[in-house]
Amino acid sequence: MKPQFTYEKMDRPEILSFMFQPRPDSGGTLAANAEDTFVEDGADKLHVRYYLTEDNEQPALLFFHGNGEIVGDYDDIAGAFNEHGVSFIAAEYRGYGLSSGTPTATNMINDAHLVFGAVTAKLQSLGFAGKFLVMGRSLGSAPAIDLAASYPDQIKGLLLDSAFAFTIPVLESVGVNVEATGLSEEDCFHNIDKIRTISLPTYMIHGQVDEIIKFNNATELQMESPALQKEFQAVPGTGHNNIFQVTGKMYFEVMMRFINRLGIMRKKKKGVR
Repeated sequence: MKPQFTYEKMDRPEILSFMFQPRPDSGGTLAANAEDTFVEDGADKLHVRYYLTEDNEQPALLFFHGNGEIVGDYDDIAGAFNEHGVSFIAAEYRGYGLSSGTPTATNMINDAHLVFGAVTAKLQSLGFAGKFLVMGRSLGSAPAIDLAASYPDQIKGLLLDSAFAFTIPVLESVGVNVEATGLSEEDCFHNIDKIRTISLPTYMIHGQVDEIIKFNNATELQMESPALQKEFQAVPGTGHNNIFQVTGKMYFEVMMRFINRLGIMRKKKKGVR
């Protein structure tokens, strides 16, 4: 699919050094149902980790993490989604974890489409008959929103954790001298413009005292979303990086109530693939 927007004005060292903070995967023991795969693009390889449940008629969720995180940080969370019957598939950015290459804004959005194509093809080859969800946390909300806007016939729901409507305030929060760069919202991710085109069921969760992505930057997305089925969970007393630690199991229980209302869940079967 031809990109609606371009992002090369963000692809400058003085911006990228704040936007992306890649780190390697230190390794570790994977769960029995975890599988590492790679999507090749030229000389680079994009890491995708699958945690599939045994029931291929249950939904699968494609997840994009935040800046400074890697796929391996979500091993435990993947297990929690599996326990609720949802297959969890985590995508890695270039230069992060087990992926090669250099992360840029352009690469992140374009790679999301490469990964989406590879994931849907793999699931189809495995006889997957469930519905497809996409989720993004923080920086990962940009590729998640882009995919939801691009493939509304294939994606049945959008979930966002600590997402942003406008990019400039986020860049300023992490230390970018935006005035010196001459960057404007027209040069950025256009999350607010894309959300206006997304009528898919949409779930959002955000910390009320988020110090990086201010609360009102998230509520703008909620207000501009035309989805008839949408939900916004404000979490009192939480910042950008501690929502899950504060909410614990409730994080998944509330999210799963939303997913269950979509009518895409089958009665859970025991075991994993």
